[in-house]
Amino acid sequence: MGSNLPVPNTHCEVLYRQTYNTLGGIIAGDLTQNNRVGNTQKVANSRLGDKTNKGILAGSVVAVAGNGLIGPAATDGTNFDKVVGIAVNDAVGNPYESSSAVASQKVVYMHGTGTVLSTDIYETYQQNGSTALVYAYGDLLYASQNGLLTKATGLLGGNTTGCTVVGIVLKAPSPADAYMTVQMKI
Repeated sequence: MGSNLPVPNTHCEVLYRQTYNTLGGIIAGDLTQNNRVGNTQKVANSRLGDKTNKGILAGSVVAVAGNGLIGPAATDGTNFDKVVGIAVNDAVGNPYESSSAVASQKVVYMHGTGTVLSTDIYETYQQNGSTALVYAYGDLLYASQNGLLTKATGLLGGNTTGCTVVGIVLKAPSPADAYMTVQMKI
């Protein structure tokens, strides 16, 4: 499969895209959030164990976080219903590469029904951090409390009322291939 990215990111590959956007400014949490320390769901996540970068990771869900601002989506009651897309690149970049989000104070995100991406960044446990999630093709995906893709049972309290459907699983991850292919619905 080919990528529409100039340089494929290590954990998010855009297969078909509708729109890239950088309209909203970046909030401080985009650059400083810790991706390995926090609630029980984040700590238990097997897909984040080797992700040492701070800030939003490529494949993370982003939402309107303020007037003209884009930040990590979270089902903590603040912006779970304001999801606008999925981050294309890590916000702080990687060593020895350009860090465009830091320089421009913008996060590049993709959106548009028909956009298809493959990512290995998603929740692997329900909100309680002790019940593993198993994805299957056709599962609807939402933003988790950590701003990652998750199926309904991984949401805070397991309630999808008012939550934006971000995408649908086209190809489920497996032990042999950790990447999940998603068609966006927003």
